[in-house]
Amino acid sequence: MKTQSNYLHNAKFRIENKKWLSYSSNITLRVLAAIEENEQMTQKALAEMIGVSPQYINKVLKGQENLSLQTIAKLSDALNVELITFPKFLFDEPINKVFKKTSSKSQLKKMEK
Repeated sequence: MKTQSNYLHNAKFRIENKKWLSYSSNITLRVLAAIEENEQMTQKALAEMIGVSPQYINKVLKGQENLSLQTIAKLSDALNVELITFPKFLFDEPINKVFKKTSSKSQLKKMEK
């Protein structure tokens, strides 16, 4: 009996998940570039640094993992590169001012005690 190919299933998956797969491939390319740039960095060393198995890193580099923001942040810190960036947002300034005021007030209250 012939085994059925997974081609159609895989093609459907790629079409349905095109957006995050594109993001994932961009992150993968940045991770690979960072590893190649650092002669001491290996997949095994990277895995140890972020607390995962080397097999997991291999799956990430093959695009077989849907990365969480936490994992992306850990990879970013370990490799000392920004793996994702955000464009300037219209409301960034007012929000930053609110946070600065809030943190300043809380710092003042701590100093008063």
